[in-house]
Amino acid sequence: MAKGKENIFRTVVSKIGFYLALDGFLIFALFPLVWIFLTSMKSIRDLFLMPPVFIFQPTFEHWANVIHNSDFLRFYKNSLIIGFSTAIIVMIVAIMAAFSLSRGKYRYRENLSFFILSQRMMPVVAIVLPVYILFGSMRMLDRLETLIFMNVAFNLPLAIWMISGFIEGLEKELEEAAVLDGCTWYSAFIRIGIPQIIPGILSTTLLVFIYTINEFFFALILSGTRARPVSVAVQHFLPTGVRGTMFGEAAAASLLIMMPSLIFAILMQRYLVSGISLGALKG
Repeated sequence: MAKGKENIFRTVVSKIGFYLALDGFLIFALFPLVWIFLTSMKSIRDLFLMPPVFIFQPTFEHWANVIHNSDFLRFYKNSLIIGFSTAIIVMIVAIMAAFSLSRGKYRYRENLSFFILSQRMMPVVAIVLPVYILFGSMRMLDRLETLIFMNVAFNLPLAIWMISGFIEGLEKELEEAAVLDGCTWYSAFIRIGIPQIIPGILSTTLLVFIYTINEFFFALILSGTRARPVSVAVQHFLPTGVRGTMFGEAAAASLLIMMPSLIFAILMQRYLVSGISLGALKG
């Protein structure tokens, strides 16, 4: 009897310890977001109080400056156009390429797959000068098409590699049965294979979109005033001149940058979790 009570006590203690550890991890992970949000709502006087205050009179002054008194929304529109265009193009090409790599029977398939993935490992700084000269000679600097092209080029290898892992985890018998019924391999994959890997496609799409929105190096070098995305535009709130650093505006701009990815992740949470689990099991 005493032994049974001891086991129950250990179980309760272990559960309490687990949930306390989980709460601590969540606080650690979410604190930067909470701090950025609080910074965006503080007045200039409250921003510089020491020690920092957590209870204060909120203000929307910084949000108004970002939305109404700057060109941030125009740059925000540029980022959304670049992000969605890149994600759509990358996923269309990646699905077709991944299908060919996973189902094709030809020599050096594994070597080709590794070569494609290795392109994602290339340091950006190694090619930025020839890329700048190339697009400059073509008069393609400071254009959305240029940034879309570069983001597609750098995100496509990773997307192909991820989608290939999902496709290779599918059972071929259903596709073979569809082929026997008169379908081509491509139509069988579109009708049977793609619905099964929708979670993987969505998780890969979100990853490509996040990488594109956060891309800074090419955006800084290849864009000017017309095609500038928010990853570069946010630095205008961090000057070191007479005006000083605008912490509140920078915090509000940072939250706006994160919103599209967060909204997409929340809406597609069920599919994203399934996609991550599928990749862990099949990869």
